[in-house]
Amino acid sequence: MVTISVFYKKMPSFFLLFLLMNLFFCISICSGSPEITARSIRMLHTFVEIKVCANNSEKLFNDIFAEMERVNSLLNNYNTASEISKININAGGQYVPVSVETMEALNFAVGFAEMSGGAFDFTVGPLLKLWGFAKDEAGLDREYPSREDIEKYKALVDYRSLKLELSNEGPKTLRRAKLLKKHMTIDVGAFSKGYVSDCAMKLLKKKGFKNVLVTAGGTIVASGNKPDASLWKIGIRHPRKKDRFLSYVELKDCAVSTSGDYEKFYMNKNKRVSHIIDPRTGMPVDRHQSVTVIAKTGIESDALSTALFVMNTKEGIGLVNGLSDVEALIIDQAGQVFMSSGWPQKNVIY
Repeated sequence: MVTISVFYKKMPSFFLLFLLMNLFFCISICSGSPEITARSIRMLHTFVEIKVCANNSEKLFNDIFAEMERVNSLLNNYNTASEISKININAGGQYVPVSVETMEALNFAVGFAEMSGGAFDFTVGPLLKLWGFAKDEAGLDREYPSREDIEKYKALVDYRSLKLELSNEGPKTLRRAKLLKKHMTIDVGAFSKGYVSDCAMKLLKKKGFKNVLVTAGGTIVASGNKPDASLWKIGIRHPRKKDRFLSYVELKDCAVSTSGDYEKFYMNKNKRVSHIIDPRTGMPVDRHQSVTVIAKTGIESDALSTALFVMNTKEGIGLVNGLSDVEALIIDQAGQVFMSSGWPQKNVIY
């Protein structure tokens, strides 16, 4: 059985079906065993799928999707009722009480920002808005932003301006967060899919399910094996050829994420403008076509794939080679292939 998940807006169902067969950059391939049960729903601005090596259980899927919806409702910065949105609304003002999950996700995000020297910065929201990406249909209704506007919005991007506090009052632990500057905004797009997928996997394991695949857009988290004891096999899409795959990797108890300049972009004067912004320059990144990262958790692979997309290729590979249990495959804008020292497939052909 082959299952492909894809997100595409405002298209008729027959065209969506065609896209399901062609456009999405990660494909999960299973053995076709009747012991694999799969369900998918639309969530996290994409399609989310869960595969479990067990008998069909609607209650299980309902419970896991409900948990993912719950965590997403805390983090989704497009939902004005979310905790992240409340932090954004109160930027430059008071602290906002947050849940265990929001505090944990933001602590992880700060760690990745520090690790990457600021190449990964989850406060990039103002720049996304400036470049026309903080809306359903990406694009500008004007000329490119001026250097003055870029500098103005770039001054609102600094992960170090997020303050997280943890305190105890009696038996209760209080968690709260705030952004120091007015008009700053957190955008969770570079880590929420990974974190929500990790939460789903945690609950699945708690319920006793060890052989599972959770797919959320470009992030896939794998646990255990398929029913025939083989590993989960994941295809990595070619960033310029929709019907081709660059490589296949086998996963067990780890995750893989891909960030690409084909995910969300628009053309301006025959130039591709990608949704991945370099927070240090304020400009859309144009040095890479795609970056794929294998790591132990979904949030790690998700965040690092964005960080490496922003960093120059040599820096990115150097960072990954210094980390344990992390590997990366990078395709630069010229189509050159770079990989970390332990990338599992050495014969990747562009």
